[in-house]
Amino acid sequence: MSARLLGNGYCTRPRQLDCEHDSACENCVYFQTTIAFRPTLQAQRDDAAAKNQTDRQLLFSALLGQVDKDAAS
Repeated sequence: MSARLLGNGYCTRPRQLDCEHDSACENCVYFQTTIAFRPTLQAQRDDAAAKNQTDRQLLFSALLGQVDKDAAS
């Protein structure tokens, strides 16, 4: 099984099927996160990296950078 880690579970959609909703929430203008979700964001980034999902990895890296910046402010 190839599952993509989500914030509250896994997506088990077969890898060969494209998904127009990939990381949909994280790309939404209404999405907000905080340092409280850092462990989940880190796990999602690591999951994307392990599966060579470059776009997802970059997305979660950017979110991690933002929560770290916000927490330091």
